[in-house]
Amino acid sequence: MASPAATAAATAVPSMVAAPSAGPIGIKKPLNLANKPGEPAFQLKIEPADHVVMNWTKGITSTIDLKVTNSTPDPHSFKVKCTDNNMFRVRPPLGFIEAGQSLTIKVFQTSSEIPEENRHFFAIYHKKSTVDEAKKQPRNVWKPDTKPDGVVRLLAVFKNVPAGPVTPEKKADEKKEEKKDEKKPDEKQ
Repeated sequence: MASPAATAAATAVPSMVAAPSAGPIGIKKPLNLANKPGEPAFQLKIEPADHVVMNWTKGITSTIDLKVTNSTPDPHSFKVKCTDNNMFRVRPPLGFIEAGQSLTIKVFQTSSEIPEENRHFFAIYHKKSTVDEAKKQPRNVWKPDTKPDGVVRLLAVFKNVPAGPVTPEKKADEKKEEKKDEKKPDEKQ
């Protein structure tokens, strides 16, 4: 017969059980946005440097700017990828940036639901370009087998912003509208 302590330990429910890929139950494992083995470090300057904060309001498109500065002596081509093309639009997604120049990349976000935390990010790739390549279309530089010279991933953090405060005047106006709507069915048409 097992000891009472062994029986209690065998039947006790652990307070934190690790799920295979999500960490402890109820706690989502954070994204690993570090470069993968063999991926080169990002050599250009980017603002913001580690994450992007996006305001989220239902039915409203939010926009943020990413500023990329080429601090190298050579022209570079870049490519921006995102985790969900239905939720995000990046303008321009591909392009060239001359040595010593800066460029603003606009990211638009539309979503009917607030996006899941710790899930979305933007990957920015760059590659040293020749003067001849800079005259081509950026899509011609970024073939499926193109190896980038630098990669960075920026976590997208969403801040829920209400559509607007309801003022006492708005509430009074809404009540007047409701009363008008109630009277309409009684009227003859």
